[in-house]
Amino acid sequence: MMSVGEKSGDGMARGEGQPAGDAPRDTPGSSGGRAPRVHAELVREQALVSKRVVSDTVMCVDGIAIFLAALVAKWAYIVTVLQNNPDIGPYAAVGAVGAAIAVAAMYYQGLYDFEVLSEARGQTKRILLGLVVAALFLIAAGYLLKISEQYSRGWFIVWFTLSAFTVLAVHVITTQVLRWLRALGAFARNIVIYGSGDIAESIIRRVEMSSMNLRVVGVFDDLSRDQTAQVPVLGGLSDLISFGQQRRIDEILIAMPMTNELRIANLVEQLSLLPADIRICPSATAFRIPPKKLLDYEGLAVLELERRPMDGWAPIIKNIEDKLLAAFLLIAFAPFFALIALAVKLDSRGPAIFKQRRHGFNHEVFTLYKFRTMHVVEDGPGIAQATRHDPRITRVGRFLRKTSLDELPQLFNVLRGDMSLVGPRPHALSHNEYYSTVLARYANRHKVKPGMTGWAQVNGYRGETDTPEKMRRRVEHDLWYIENWSVWLDVKILCMTPFYGFIGTNAF
Repeated sequence: MMSVGEKSGDGMARGEGQPAGDAPRDTPGSSGGRAPRVHAELVREQALVSKRVVSDTVMCVDGIAIFLAALVAKWAYIVTVLQNNPDIGPYAAVGAVGAAIAVAAMYYQGLYDFEVLSEARGQTKRILLGLVVAALFLIAAGYLLKISEQYSRGWFIVWFTLSAFTVLAVHVITTQVLRWLRALGAFARNIVIYGSGDIAESIIRRVEMSSMNLRVVGVFDDLSRDQTAQVPVLGGLSDLISFGQQRRIDEILIAMPMTNELRIANLVEQLSLLPADIRICPSATAFRIPPKKLLDYEGLAVLELERRPMDGWAPIIKNIEDKLLAAFLLIAFAPFFALIALAVKLDSRGPAIFKQRRHGFNHEVFTLYKFRTMHVVEDGPGIAQATRHDPRITRVGRFLRKTSLDELPQLFNVLRGDMSLVGPRPHALSHNEYYSTVLARYANRHKVKPGMTGWAQVNGYRGETDTPEKMRRRVEHDLWYIENWSVWLDVKILCMTPFYGFIGTNAF
C-alpha cells in the first residue's frame, strides 16, 4: 500500500456523481403512478453463487456420478455376483470416457442451462439420450478396437442402469432445491431503473408479470420543475450512486428515449463506477453507442452498455487464488516480519505497523496495513504524497519503500477479504477525492478489490503521481486489467512483480 505520506498517490475518494438534469429533481415519492415493489432485504455483498456456477457444478456432479457408477457396478456385479476381482484400472478408464461422452451429449442438448435445471420437464429425455449416446459410442469403440470381450456385458448393463437412476435422482433433488432457492429470491436479479416515464412504467409492469426472476428495487430520475414522474422515484442520480454503494445492485437500466445521446453518455460514465451491469431500454431503434449485448425483456429490446467485471466463476476462482497464495506467502515471509518490525522500531519512534484508511471494492473504506516507513502516521484530509528525498521517510523506511517490503502486512488484508493480491492499487482517501474530480472514469477502479500489485505497477506506473497525466496512465492500465482479467494475467503480473513491481526507479 502506500502511506499518505505513503507511496505515490495510491488513493482517492469516491465522486458522488452530479445529477444528470439541470433542474432540481422531484422529491422521492412525490410523483404519481404505481410504485414498484422495493425489496428492503438487499445486502451489500454480491450474490455468492451465480447461475453459471450452479450449472457447471451440476455438470461436474453428473460426470462424477457416472464415473463412480462404473466402479460400483464393477464391485456389485463382477466381484459380488461373478466372484471375480479383475484389475479396476480398465474399468475406471472406460468409466471416465463414458462419463465424459455422456456429459458432453447432455450439455449439447442444453440440459445444463439454468432454466432447464429449474424445471423438471424435459430433463429425463436429455439424460437418457446422453447415456444412450455414450453407451453406443463405447460399444462401437470396443468392437472396432477388438477389446469388448475384456469387459462383462452384465457390468455394462448394470453400470448404465445405475448411472441413469443416479443422474435422474441428482436432477430431481437439484430441481427441488433450485425451486426452493428461487422462491426465496436467491437468484433474483436486482434492477434499478433510471427514468420515470412511459418506458420505466412499461418495464415495471412487464417485470412484475414476468417469470424471469427479476425484481425492481428502486426508480431514480432527475426531473425539471415542469416534469412529472409516471412512477414514484427515490431520488436522482447522486442518490442512485449512493444507493448502489450501500446495497447489492445487479443491473442499472436506463429507461429513457434516445433523443439526448450526450445525456445518456454522461449517465453511463457516472454510473459505471458501480459494480453492476448498465443497460438501456430505448424507445427508438437508432443507437450509435456500440452496445455489448442485446437482450430481450419480454419483447422489449434492451441494450447492455457496461458489464459487471468478474462474473460467474471468476470471483470464486480469484478468491481462492488470493487466500491460498496469501496464506503461503505469510508462512514463507514470517521470519522477515519479525526482523522488519524490529528494524522499524529501533530506527525511529512510533508503531511498527502503519494503518491508513483506503477505498476498496465499491468504495467501501477499509484499514490498510503497512510497515511504517515515515516519522509520521498521517490518515486524514490534506495528506501529501511521498516525494524523492522526502524528509519524513526514515532510514529503514527508505529501503523498505525501495524494495516494497513495507507492503508485506497487506497479506493480512488479502486474507481478510479487503484486498486481492492483484488489482488496482488503493489510494489514500484524500488522493481519491482529488483525482475523482480530475480524471474521468477514475472511480471505475473500485469495481474490483484493490491489489497489492497490479498491471500499472509492473508497467512502471508507480511512485509519485505529481501530474494528472501520470495518474491517467496508471488508471488506464488499471481499467485495462479489470476488463481483461484472467487467472493467467494474474499469474503473469505476480511473476513480473519481483522484477518490475517491487524494484524500480519510481519507488521512493
